[in-house]
Amino acid sequence: MGATVSSTQLLVGLLIGIATLIFLAMKTRIHTFVALLIASIITGLIGGLPFESVMESITEGFGSTLGSTGIIIGLGVMMGAVLEKSGAAERMAFSIIKLIGQGKEEWALSFAGYIVAIPVFSDSGLVILTPLAKSLSRTTGKSVVGLGLALATGLQLTHVFIPPTPGPLTVAGILNIDLGIMIMTGIALTIPTIIASTIYCIWVGKKIYQVPNEDGTGYIRKDYKEEYIKSH
Repeated sequence: MGATVSSTQLLVGLLIGIATLIFLAMKTRIHTFVALLIASIITGLIGGLPFESVMESITEGFGSTLGSTGIIIGLGVMMGAVLEKSGAAERMAFSIIKLIGQGKEEWALSFAGYIVAIPVFSDSGLVILTPLAKSLSRTTGKSVVGLGLALATGLQLTHVFIPPTPGPLTVAGILNIDLGIMIMTGIALTIPTIIASTIYCIWVGKKIYQVPNEDGTGYIRKDYKEEYIKSH
């Protein structure tokens, strides 16, 4: 009976901790790292651990993870900053679009985001490449919704699954997974996903047809017609 109560208590603590993290991240101005620490403390306390043990677990876990992945994360952040500030990330995207060819802009943006998000954080990549999606919408007549969603999906897939972005690196450190295996597994999982998601983005672009207006200050939404797509 005691074990059951203990397991239930831990589960309740975990659920409340997750809810707290989501609330703090979405509804407050608290930094995500601080929100994660607060949620971890709440989870441990509700789970029945004394405060000293909770803090010890957090510091030991953070220290061991940082020790195994900290240098790689630091170098990855530096590389991403260089690519972002130098314009190399945007140049990579243009090269991928040119390689894939005209008429396949959703595929080009998906794979551009997929590649760019490996060295560059996905939020930075989205800021850098969103004007590109808008420009492609204006020049091709395709919906900015489908193009933007394709870009965002590609960025998020590698950001979440493939090192050297911090999330997958941290998971590899916590679970003691070889980075090579982590990278190959991430690629194997995300390639079928990006194919399926891009097909969905093409469909969404026809269902929600929205393009920039003439002066680029807003958008026009109307029913999709094949004649809107420009051959160029």
